[in-house]
Amino acid sequence: MALQSAKAQTQAVPYVEAEACVACFQCLARAVCRSKALVQLDPGEPPFIDGSRCHGCDLCIAECSVGAIRLNRQP
Repeated sequence: MALQSAKAQTQAVPYVEAEACVACFQCLARAVCRSKALVQLDPGEPPFIDGSRCHGCDLCIAECSVGAIRLNRQP
C-alpha cells in the first residue's frame, strides 16, 4: 500500500493557477525545471506544465514567487 501511495505522489503533476500567475519576465520556476516541462508559449501569458515532460520533482512549486504553481487541484 505504501508503495502505491509513493508512486501516486511522484506521478502527480503540478499545475499553474492561471488567475494567480503574473507571468514573470524571468520566471524562476521555469529556470529550475531541469526537464523543461514548464512551457510559456507567449510572453505575458501564464505558462503551463507539460505532463509528459514533468518528472515530479516539484522544485517549481517552491520556486514560484507568487505561489501560482500547485500540486493538487481543489474541488
